[in-house]
Amino acid sequence: MEFLFGPVPSRRLGLSLGINIVPYKTCSYNCVYCEVGRTTNLTIERKSFYNLEDIKREFVENVGKLGRIDYVTFSGSGEPTLNKDIGELIRFVKGRGFKTAVLTNGSLLYLDEVKDDLMQADVVIPSLDSAKKESFLKINRPHRGLNLEKIIEGIRDFTREFRGKVWLEVLFVKGVNDSKEDIKALVEAIATIRPSRVQIGTVDRPPADEWVRKLSDREMMDIYTYMSAHLDVEVDLIGGFNKENDRFYEDVERAIVKLINIRPCTEGDLKKIFGLDDAGLKGKLGKLFEKGEAFEYYFGGKRFIAGNRSMIEKRMV
Repeated sequence: MEFLFGPVPSRRLGLSLGINIVPYKTCSYNCVYCEVGRTTNLTIERKSFYNLEDIKREFVENVGKLGRIDYVTFSGSGEPTLNKDIGELIRFVKGRGFKTAVLTNGSLLYLDEVKDDLMQADVVIPSLDSAKKESFLKINRPHRGLNLEKIIEGIRDFTREFRGKVWLEVLFVKGVNDSKEDIKALVEAIATIRPSRVQIGTVDRPPADEWVRKLSDREMMDIYTYMSAHLDVEVDLIGGFNKENDRFYEDVERAIVKLINIRPCTEGDLKKIFGLDDAGLKGKLGKLFEKGEAFEYYFGGKRFIAGNRSMIEKRMV
């Protein structure tokens, strides 16, 4: 098949059938971490790269042979919104009864024509790896015709108009976009965008540039905790985060302490944020209570867990 790939299992989208609608490495970014490799055609010019009927024919002839499909996803080896036919293809796939998702770097969402093309999708997953110009230029290496402020505004405006779900994706590279200033700027930008959820990760596969390094589990947990505490949207930790080693469980306790020192939480909040069941949370809180690192109090008929007594006292005044 020339255009279809998968279905591939996805934590986010279930079984996802991909449609690649741009030539290899035709993109508006040349991201240092890209698993597909370096961009060979850096462009922001939208084109009809392929014959629409060829894509439609391949889809119709093969989709019934591929088993269960939860989403048909426009992604692949470049930036899918560079294909000016993406809107018609989304409508075509939805007309066949399938949910659609678009994986995009978000760089062209400032264009009204791109916004219009994606309005019929069910899920749009744009990227925003940095809200600081210096870090943005280093990690995404964008086409010179792109402007970071305009990109953020485009993602924000699209999110406000879109009736589906927007899951904003952030990928961290060690020493590039992971400083305290970078995280704070991202949080401020995301707060204005107000996506349905935020998904953060680090380098998980061989990157385009050999010098690129991933963040450690502990570093990712620190970022996750900070963003969870400072954003009113759900934050997911995805990608290569190792949830099966002992150190992860140690990091969860540490992350709970950091979170409740910033913002008191109910047990329900903590279970949701850290993926714990009743027994798992009870065990961790028991240890924190014994060490004096967590305290409970009631407010408005709800039981909260806080990380220091001064926080409780302020709320009791």
